[in-house]
Amino acid sequence: MGYRNFTLAIYLPVGNINSIDSIDEFDKSFGFIEKYLKPGKVYLETFRNSVKVENDKLLLVKNYFQSKGIKTSGGITTSLASDEAFRSMCFTNEEDKKTLKDVVAYTANIFDEIILDDFFFTNCKCSSCINAKGTSTWTEFRTELMKSISSDCIIKPAKEINPDINLIIKYPNWYEHYQETGYNLKDESVLFDMIYTGTETRDPQHTQQHLPRYLSYFIMRYLENVKPGKNGGGWFDPYQCAYNPASYADQALLTLLGKSKEVTLFCLGSLLNRDYSIFVPIAGYMLDTVDEFAGSLGNPTGTACYLPYHSCGEDYLHNYIGMLGIPLEPYPELNYSADNIFLTENAAFDRDIVLKIKEMLLSGKNVIITTGLLRAVQNNGFDAIANIRCTDRKAYVNKFAISDYGVVFDKMAFSEKPVLIPQVEYFTNDSWQLVSGLGYENNFPILIKCSYGKGSLYILTIPDDFGDLYYYPAEVLYPVRAAFSNNSGIIIDTVSKISLFTYDNGSFVLKSFLPFPQEVAITVNRPDICLIDIVSGEQINGFGCGNKTIFNVKIAPMSYRAYKTR
Repeated sequence: MGYRNFTLAIYLPVGNINSIDSIDEFDKSFGFIEKYLKPGKVYLETFRNSVKVENDKLLLVKNYFQSKGIKTSGGITTSLASDEAFRSMCFTNEEDKKTLKDVVAYTANIFDEIILDDFFFTNCKCSSCINAKGTSTWTEFRTELMKSISSDCIIKPAKEINPDINLIIKYPNWYEHYQETGYNLKDESVLFDMIYTGTETRDPQHTQQHLPRYLSYFIMRYLENVKPGKNGGGWFDPYQCAYNPASYADQALLTLLGKSKEVTLFCLGSLLNRDYSIFVPIAGYMLDTVDEFAGSLGNPTGTACYLPYHSCGEDYLHNYIGMLGIPLEPYPELNYSADNIFLTENAAFDRDIVLKIKEMLLSGKNVIITTGLLRAVQNNGFDAIANIRCTDRKAYVNKFAISDYGVVFDKMAFSEKPVLIPQVEYFTNDSWQLVSGLGYENNFPILIKCSYGKGSLYILTIPDDFGDLYYYPAEVLYPVRAAFSNNSGIIIDTVSKISLFTYDNGSFVLKSFLPFPQEVAITVNRPDICLIDIVSGEQINGFGCGNKTIFNVKIAPMSYRAYKTR
């Protein structure tokens, strides 16, 4: 019996399948998986690193899983044998293109669904690719190249063999950099029947990928809004999680909080390996417990973010913001229906972004921009909205002043360490500092507010090291959250690394990424209500404050709580 609110899939790469010599022995090994997990599907890979699974072996394994009532789909990884970390096929090479077509046709003959593992890109810079690129940028050349390869070498040969086949392109976790290696999110998402999301997050400090935990949720929501209803699921692995096993559980939790319809674990061979097998019962526990309440959550909500296709800037900053307790909902197009909009430097890829900011403010929207975006557009007519500039000067601050109204500072707070910030210049009485970093007989804006039309513009100062956002004290984070949460139903007051996930039916989830217990004040913009723990049924009472109710809860280290109001 599977899970009620999602399907669990497991991916078997070529090496896993080719290593199966005896189905009886394999069945004993797979029993370890079935002890803790309820898989409803497997992806059986046919090609990786120039190695193919032969037909007899593939059918043997396929029939084994089908005999257990587990659905089977195909998988392809477009990589070639190499001594390097990864070698993509050369998609200007006719022999490589023929190999890909043959692999696709072979796989489509056996399965009604194929997923492309997230190596369907090109990092080839051979002389053939350099000549084909010509005067184009690598982004221009590669995104157009992979668009044509998708049509000619994947979709066409697969549909000729099996017209009803479901073709899925899986996108990796590094969404800021897709375009440089040819991942064409804009066009490929239309060409393929479905897309899939890589929700892997690693230790953001000691690995090459600096991916905060929140990314496992954020990217799930981004790709859902790229192809609504056709984002097949989230996919993660156990690698580089041994430093903290809870980090593996977080991938599962956040993938499902993002309303994933399917969860894929990569890969079977690793999960049966002694180095990673500890993650199997961890995954089983997390999937079981989330399945208890996932159906009670509505559709995710949050401040609308705009990440134009093929954009980059302030790498993965949204996820650092999400780790501050600010719910976000990202889109590849500007969501004009949203009341609150958050824009990072990515938005500068839209040449009309300053005009669009004006339009949103005139209509009464609440727009929050970063100093990164300000720097990118301040010479492109932004002064017509507000004469505010991000300078090249820097300041170290560890003392902060907060103002409720932008006139007089009435609260002080301190950070554990100095934070390096850019210095922002503004004109007195045209704009107001809500939060300031204090220097020596000087101060520097952390959060600025100004009015334009019917709307409010906020500018949030981003430290040079995005991780230093976590050092902004709770007294600073509260007005920042308030700027993002204008007219929203809920806001929290606490330190950083407590994330908030909100849903349109009034339910919400608190998730701690801290190694110690932490108190959280939750303000709900409704009077005379209580909170109900969705899992335990426990009732939590608060106290009234005008038309609001405030609840004080304590959340255990690395844990989460799901609530609804009553």
